[in-house]
Amino acid sequence: MIDPQGQANKWIKNSERENQLSVIKLSDSDYMRTLENCIQFGTPLLLENVGEELDPSLEPLLLRQTFKQGGIDCIRLGEVIIEYSFDFKFYITTKLRNPHYMPELATKVSLLNFMITPEGLEDQLLGIVVAKERPELEEERNALILQSAANKKQLKDIEKKILETLSSSEGNILEDESAIKVLDSAKMMSNEITKKQQIAEKTELKIAESREGYRAIAKHSSVLFFSIADLANIDPMYQYSLTWFVNLYINSIHDSNKSKILEKRLRYLNDHFTYNLYCNICRSLFEKDKLLFSFLLCANLLLAKKEIEYQELMFLLTGGVSLKSAEKNPDPTWLQDKSWEEICRASEFPAFKELRKHFCEHTTEWQKIYDSKEPHNAKFPVPMNEKLNELQKIIILRCLRPDKITPAITNYVTDKLGKKFVEPPPFDLTKSYLDSNCTI
Repeated sequence: MIDPQGQANKWIKNSERENQLSVIKLSDSDYMRTLENCIQFGTPLLLENVGEELDPSLEPLLLRQTFKQGGIDCIRLGEVIIEYSFDFKFYITTKLRNPHYMPELATKVSLLNFMITPEGLEDQLLGIVVAKERPELEEERNALILQSAANKKQLKDIEKKILETLSSSEGNILEDESAIKVLDSAKMMSNEITKKQQIAEKTELKIAESREGYRAIAKHSSVLFFSIADLANIDPMYQYSLTWFVNLYINSIHDSNKSKILEKRLRYLNDHFTYNLYCNICRSLFEKDKLLFSFLLCANLLLAKKEIEYQELMFLLTGGVSLKSAEKNPDPTWLQDKSWEEICRASEFPAFKELRKHFCEHTTEWQKIYDSKEPHNAKFPVPMNEKLNELQKIIILRCLRPDKITPAITNYVTDKLGKKFVEPPPFDLTKSYLDSNCTI
C-alpha cells in the first residue's frame, strides 16, 4: 500500500488488532524470526516503511512457493523450511509519495494506492468538525452506521437459515412443522429489520442535511491540505503529515470565535484556520519561498471557487508551450522576441483572443507600460484594462516585464486574502511551544 499519510497503517492496525498483528521493519534485527512465526501460526503481519526495493529473501513468500512435505504445506525461506499456514496475511506499506515499482514486483503483490483524495479528506474533516460542533449528531450517525451493518448481517443469517431449512427438509415441506416455524420466524424478523432500516434511512437523511451545513469548511480545509502537499515539489524537505494538519484543524475549532449563527461561525473558523496554518507553515519555509506559498494558497482557494482558470494559472507559472512559430515581432527595438512569443502563446486563450491584434495596433501604448518604473501598478490600454481580471493582467506583465512579477503577486495576494498573508510573522518561540504538546 502506497501510504504517505499513514492511513493504511492505521486501518490495518485497527482491523487486525484482535488477530495478534505483528509489525516489523526491514531494519529490525529479528524481522526474519517474526516473519517465520507469523507464517507458522497464521497470524497477520505488517511490514512498514519499505522503499522501492524489497528484500530478495521475501521472494518465495510473494510467489507463494508452497509445497507438500509429509502431507503438510511448507515453504522455504532462505535455508529454512517452515510449515505454512493459509491463514497468514501479509501487508506491506511504504511512506513514499510516488514510488516506482518494477513490473516484476507489481505482478507478485496487489498494489493499492492509499494516498488520500480531496473528497476522502473532505469527508474526514467534515466528520471531525461535526463531532466537535454537534457531537450528538455525529454519535447518532455512527450508531446508525453500526446498526445498519448489524441489520444487514442479520438478514444474511436469516437467508442462510432459510436455505439450510429448505435443503435439509425431506418430503413435503408443508408437513414439516419445524421447517414452517423457522420460515415463519424468519419472515417476522425480516419484516422487523426492514422497518428498522426505513426509520434509520429517514434519520440518516436528517443528519446528512444538518452535516451539510459544515461542508464549506471541510472543502476549504481540504484545499489547504493539498496546497501544502504541493510544497514537496519545491523542496523535498517541505513535507507535512496529515496527523499534524488534523491536530492544527482541531485546535482551530477550539480556539476560533464562537457564534450561534452557522454562517458567522464558519467564517470565523475559516479565517482562523487559514491564518493559523499559514503562520505554522511559514516557520518551516526559507524566506524565498514564503510569497510563493501565499500565492499557492490563494490560487488553490480561487480555483476551488472557480474564480480563476487552471490553464491561465499554469501559463503564469510556465509561460506555456506552442508548436506554432510566432508571427513577426511588431517592434523589435524595445520588445524582445521571447516576450512577443509568449504574447502570441497567451493569445490562444479565450480571454486573450484580441491581445495579439491589439498589441500590433497599439504598440506605443504598450511600450509605456514596458518603460514604466512600476508596470504592476500601471493602467493597461483600453479595453484590456476593463476586460481582464487581475490574474490575466499579471500574465501580460509576465510576458512584458517578468522582473516585476513579485510585487504584482504581493498585490494580488493582499487583495484576495489580506495583507497579513504577505507579511510572514517573525519566529516566536513561545507561540511554537503553545502549538506543541507532550507528544508533538
